Amino acid sequence: MNWTPDLSPHYLIALLGPLAETLEMAAGAMLIATLLGIMLSIWITARLPGARFLYGLLAALRSIPDLTLAIFCVIIAGIGPGAGLLAVAIFYSSAMGKVFSDLLRTAGPGPVEALRATGAPSVVVVVFAHLQLRLRDLMTYGRYEFECAVRTSVIVGAVGGGGLGAEIAGSINAFDFRRTATLVLVLIAVMIGTERLLRYGRVAWILVVTGVLSIGTAWTERLHLGHAWATFGSMLPPRLPEGALGLIPRLLAETLFMAVAGTLIGALIALPLGLCSSRRFVPRWLAFPVRRFLEILRAVPEVVWGLILITAAGVGPMAGATALAIHSAGCLGRLFAESFDNVADEPVAALAATGASPIGLAAFGYVPLALQTVTIHTLFRLEWNVRAAAVIGMIGAGGIGGALFNSQQLFFYRETMAWILVTWLLVAAVDFAGSRVRRRLGEA
Repeated sequence: MNWTPDLSPHYLIALLGPLAETLEMAAGAMLIATLLGIMLSIWITARLPGARFLYGLLAALRSIPDLTLAIFCVIIAGIGPGAGLLAVAIFYSSAMGKVFSDLLRTAGPGPVEALRATGAPSVVVVVFAHLQLRLRDLMTYGRYEFECAVRTSVIVGAVGGGGLGAEIAGSINAFDFRRTATLVLVLIAVMIGTERLLRYGRVAWILVVTGVLSIGTAWTERLHLGHAWATFGSMLPPRLPEGALGLIPRLLAETLFMAVAGTLIGALIALPLGLCSSRRFVPRWLAFPVRRFLEILRAVPEVVWGLILITAAGVGPMAGATALAIHSAGCLGRLFAESFDNVADEPVAALAATGASPIGLAAFGYVPLALQTVTIHTLFRLEWNVRAAAVIGMIGAGGIGGALFNSQQLFFYRETMAWILVTWLLVAAVDFAGSRVRRRLGEA
């Protein structure tokens, strides 16, 4: 297999269209998600009627994997960026609405109580106290989620949403690995460039304008609500095929194997890489290249790593677990490095004063002091990887995702809806178990 990138000017120019589709999807979806997230969080924080139900609904929607939502949206809205935009918007509206409401509820009590004492209505208190106090945090989280939305736009593109995702899937299916290598390099450059550009406030206005144009195009040209409603009706009531109940234990086991193995292997790789990218533990000349390497690992979505590995090594859960491990190593490596940077100075200094070697400082200083935070990050990653395992299963790694994708490809929409519900129940159960474990570890 020839993985030499195709850098011909003709091909690079041709990629501008798919690249624009991906960025438009992300910008349009995040504009919708930000506006809805703010409105929903104000409603929940003000404890207006139905606030508790709304919070639970957002948590439930957030438990549906992004590629599962993409398949659902492609079925009801048709192939194209409109369906991709809709899927990304639903996923991030639920995520941002939930997280925004959590942030607003932790605003400083002093100004909130002072405004409430004037007799102001609850909505006014939330808008002029909670929201103002937490505005900087909301913007920080929004920038982070936009980076994630660009990756998600690539993922949903692989199942009919268009953009770079469709190009990557097409090049792999055609065994054109030179172009696959080019697309991966473009994706890495886009993710790193996005992270850098979002540091500048003026970029937000460009994204807002791009989002408005993208939404307008999707609404007028790509989304047909009448067809969508009729197609959705054909998915009800959900129904599993004959004999499927006997397959569910094996499919669940394959999905959980990919998630657990990918998380553990990724964490084991991330631990030394995190130490080697911690500016407190190693000199800058070593931390800088390791951090760039971690950026590359996490810039490529799990599904793209999965497509590459399945093509190279064959289908099966092991390829899925390896793809999750590679991406998890990049994500956890960054988080672990920040955890090591944040440990208390005094215990490390006391250990260093005894003449401990760098390995001793790591083994008896940095790692034990950061262990609780590292464990929590790993548990969060396990929850994420259960979603990602269902996604990678759709491209040949097996598990629940494979059954879901097969039913969609055969147009068995009632079965598709049933597998979507099974996937949601699995992810929701793991999220619930993870939250209980984190509480026992002392997380608020």
